[in-house]
Amino acid sequence: MLTLRTHQPGDLGWIISTHGEIYSREFGFDGSFEINIADKVLKYFSTEDDFNRVWIAMVDDKRAGSVAVRALSEATAFVNFVVVLNEFRGQGIARSLMDGMIEHVRKHRYQKIRLETFTCLEVARELYRDLGFTVIENSVIHAFGRDLTREFWELTLQGSLDNALRA
Repeated sequence: MLTLRTHQPGDLGWIISTHGEIYSREFGFDGSFEINIADKVLKYFSTEDDFNRVWIAMVDDKRAGSVAVRALSEATAFVNFVVVLNEFRGQGIARSLMDGMIEHVRKHRYQKIRLETFTCLEVARELYRDLGFTVIENSVIHAFGRDLTREFWELTLQGSLDNALRA
């Protein structure tokens, strides 16, 4: 049974190590990627904001995936740490995490959601496209021991501006 909960002690280390393991095994990223994720986790929690959230997907009391969102500006939220363990893929967990995050962003009347990904993450990119995100920027970079095409995607939330103006 799938449940989503906010993070608890131990979850942040799990997010860091899980990203390091998966991205190394599946995409050939070197150890600097895990360090990059650790740095992002530290920065994420260096600013207190009631909007910022981390969700952990639990399946039968076992961590299965994660997603986080933080304020990027007054109008834009930024997504981080989207991951689902191999054994839980294909069960709609990433979609549930993203849907929950999007609902949270809507409730807080943000107008846009932005995220960063790489073209080698084909399944994730397909999910983002299905959710209505579009690529707004891309660049070829050398990072994490390989050449990558980094992309920034964005979703404009319909009705969020109207709701904000009425508030």
